Amino acid sequence: MQTKCRVIIDKPHSAAFNMAADQYLLSLCASEPALCLRFYEWEKPSISLGCMQNPETLLDKEAVAKGGVAWVKRPTGGRAVLHYEDITYSCVFSKKIERMGASIAETYSIISNCLIRGLEKSGISCSSHQFLLDTKNLKQEVKLPCYLAPNRSEIMVNGRKLVGSAQKRTTGSVLQHGSIPLTGRFRDLPLYQKLSDNKRQTFVRLLQQKCICVQECMSLYKEKNIVENLVQGFAEILPFEMNIKPWSKAEEKKINTIIIHV
Repeated sequence: MQTKCRVIIDKPHSAAFNMAADQYLLSLCASEPALCLRFYEWEKPSISLGCMQNPETLLDKEAVAKGGVAWVKRPTGGRAVLHYEDITYSCVFSKKIERMGASIAETYSIISNCLIRGLEKSGISCSSHQFLLDTKNLKQEVKLPCYLAPNRSEIMVNGRKLVGSAQKRTTGSVLQHGSIPLTGRFRDLPLYQKLSDNKRQTFVRLLQQKCICVQECMSLYKEKNIVENLVQGFAEILPFEMNIKPWSKAEEKKINTIIIHV
């Protein structure tokens, strides 16, 4: 029997629900040989922090409150991301599904190929290669934002980074999720960080120079079409049947229970 990939095209949720939902899928896939692909939005601008980041030293809580911005910790590592007018994806699977890769690099490459195929079907020509940033002369008061962090091969458009992703591997399952910015609002992140004015201006400038969004790749786009094309990209790369299945009421209840205990 062909393995099925459950696809969840979610409505906007709170930051806490979105991260609890990814945590729920990670636990679910640890107990059964499942594969889930989820695309979701955020009810309001939200900053997700890597699991090892300290919000007290990183965030300007006054600016966050004044801007009506939520924040939440991710189950994955990495650095801060502002989710504001973006498409967020998560791909979660049991380690029993060998086709999804046995290492961070293998899984990252497989999922990147799926995303690239979907983005290309949307009319965005992109490729996967090393994202480099010269930080020798950049005295850092805080860690660079996720989109500026030198990392493994990233999805790039004309030398600028389009997708920021992070991954978590447990004993039985794997979660990779990431953000595809539709507009340039993700560059507002430094406005909500504890930074000197000079460092804030530098980070904003670098985000402009080194990163790109869908709107800058194609002025006319429809978010729904991009999500549909991304699903199709996974379907064309992976040998799995795509099965659209939204949350059940029981699952939403379980996810809300996870929020309570975080």
